[in-house]
Amino acid sequence: MQFSVPGDDVWREGKLVLEDGILYFCSKEESKHFFNRILLLRKGEKIHNIVPLGSIRDVVRGKQDRLSIKYRGTAQSPAPEQLLSTTLVAAEDVLNDVERELVLRMDATTFTIYIMGTSDLRTKKDVELEKGLLKIASEALWIIGRGSLKRIAGDDIVDVEQKKRGVYQGTEYGAIAIEYLSEGSAYTKALSDTIITKGTSIEAVLRALLDLKNAYTPHEKLSELENRIVTMMYAGVLDLAPSAPVSAAQALGVREEELTNQLKHLNELGLIDLANERLLKNGLKFAIPLSKQSTTGG
Repeated sequence: MQFSVPGDDVWREGKLVLEDGILYFCSKEESKHFFNRILLLRKGEKIHNIVPLGSIRDVVRGKQDRLSIKYRGTAQSPAPEQLLSTTLVAAEDVLNDVERELVLRMDATTFTIYIMGTSDLRTKKDVELEKGLLKIASEALWIIGRGSLKRIAGDDIVDVEQKKRGVYQGTEYGAIAIEYLSEGSAYTKALSDTIITKGTSIEAVLRALLDLKNAYTPHEKLSELENRIVTMMYAGVLDLAPSAPVSAAQALGVREEELTNQLKHLNELGLIDLANERLLKNGLKFAIPLSKQSTTGG
């Protein structure tokens, strides 16, 4: 395993040790164990960083062999507390274990949930639900199954919606869909995961998910014309090429000058990339819910 610590660009060979709720980043030990629970330093070894589990705010998997641990702390003392990051590089299976352990131990709001596919929800009356956990922190959420772990950044969440609710064998269940953008989809369309909750936790889970989404939702108020522009851009029916300003204005029923001003405003808000004629992530957060409303007639 290799790691880098805040304030130091050097990559060191070493090990990660977890003991009594604290992570220790130590220089390399002649051991086959990368993730130990007992802190034993040999002669000449050095601790390069100490991270209390309670200070961890996010665990982000980048490439298969790279994991970033974000936490509150100080890179140098005395200094104000800030969000710091330590990065690990190791074999994929090692990082899988580290990532899962840290997320499970992270100080975050935790709910017991049941996991199922969206297709199962639509096509089956009796399905086998996998019991899992939902963890919600200020930066992201994690859906944790027996052998699975998915992180969804708060900044990527587009919509949270209760899809279905009913009683099965005397217990009330609720299905909640989480729509989100993903780098894997080039941030062009929303993906969706469905979780199942039951009993009194339904409202609590829904409220916690909405709080996370709303923390990253743009709060700008768009005009009716701006809403139409982002919706039509998302649908791919608005040609904003420099050679077609007249036809675009006609499609919206406005003057060319008015369209130009609105496009500049959307560009300034960071909702569209006018030069490349595309919606940005925050623009998609407006466009996707709006397109759903137009489809359902809401």
